[in-house]
Amino acid sequence: TFLKASIYLLNTTKQPRKEERSASFSCCIQISHEFLCVEPISFRRSPIKTTNLKFSSTMRLSLQVASLLLVVLPTSLAFTPLPSTKLQCSNKVRTRGLAVSSPVEEGQGQDDSAGPTVDFPPPLSKIDALKRAAEFWSSALPIVLSYYSKSAELSFNEALTGETLTEEQQQSIWDEQHSAGAEKLAATITSLKGFYVKTAQIIAARQDLFPSQYTDALSDFTDNVDPLPAALIKEVIKLELCNRGESFEDVFSEFDEEPLGAASIAQVHRAVLSDKYGGKEVAVKVQRPSIESKLMGDIANLKALAKTFQDNDALPLDYYTVFAELEAQLQDEFDFVAESVAMDRIYECATKDDNGLPCESPIVIPRPVPGLVSKRVLVMDYLKGVPLSRAAEEMLKKGIDPDSPEAQLFGRKLLSSLTEVFGKSILGTGFFHAD
Repeated sequence: TFLKASIYLLNTTKQPRKEERSASFSCCIQISHEFLCVEPISFRRSPIKTTNLKFSSTMRLSLQVASLLLVVLPTSLAFTPLPSTKLQCSNKVRTRGLAVSSPVEEGQGQDDSAGPTVDFPPPLSKIDALKRAAEFWSSALPIVLSYYSKSAELSFNEALTGETLTEEQQQSIWDEQHSAGAEKLAATITSLKGFYVKTAQIIAARQDLFPSQYTDALSDFTDNVDPLPAALIKEVIKLELCNRGESFEDVFSEFDEEPLGAASIAQVHRAVLSDKYGGKEVAVKVQRPSIESKLMGDIANLKALAKTFQDNDALPLDYYTVFAELEAQLQDEFDFVAESVAMDRIYECATKDDNGLPCESPIVIPRPVPGLVSKRVLVMDYLKGVPLSRAAEEMLKKGIDPDSPEAQLFGRKLLSSLTEVFGKSILGTGFFHAD
């Protein structure tokens, strides 16, 4: 009744009759109170009175899942798409030494010398968002329900036999459950990509918070996730950075088409600036076109999924709170101008002492290139190296035993340098790198 009434109210093309509306509201109120622990709302008039209903635990779970679906599917559609899919090079507004560019619609403010239009990936449509949410839930719900069913199975067996499993036996059972869940989750993320890839990267990097089965299964998502074609990347750069009448070659004398790395929001290419812009080697970070609407819908789904795990003792923490915080912070990741300002603030903290005088930094920090920063493109100093997660692998390539005195010396120097910089940032300025 709840599903039928709610779907009717959402989809009907005509105004529902007063009796139907009252009946469905009464049902929604009662189910909210019964299953979601929400206080019932009293209406001044209600022509239909409902009796108190009693539900089994299985039906309670089913209705929780159904209610969750009705909440999350519309939520995943409620994000504003980006303004245009056919774009050309735009005028640039300079703010505080930074080049802040904005896309413009085709034909607005363009001269005849502008290059041909390029078809960018369109923003996620409502139909596509609905399909995406449905695909996510068709894969995620079985994982969620398998944990509840396994927990119920263990409780039932304990009540039936009167025997309590040892910690080692319980750990073995949950390890097997985690392995099965991690395998399914990795397959789902591989199919959907988007913010789910960023979630996989977070999980893979936090062995202290997530079961090892999940961190191991999702470790492959840390590098080169489905890179975009170089031609499209160059068009984004021209759109964001070029001045009127300026070509891509006027800004870059070299540009590596194979990215250094590709993630859910952006990918990075090595390049060399033209003499006009200084001629130095740089890294160019480019945001994926139309990615914002997709990622914000994805994180809404993840929040809803994590909410079903809030009372599960098998997990080490409340992941709903984690994803709620990620959602609040995610908007900043779409603004590379804000990121460049943050880079400069971190640099200033590391290269000045307590008296504000210049000092040598224990680590090398890349700087953004003034005049080559926009909301969706960030040009910065290029630093050669490998991710810290591959330090041991790099040592082996160079013939250094990761357990040797040389490696231990490197480890101590690394920790000392990072401790000094992060200590100054956190305890001194309160502004620190939190990736």
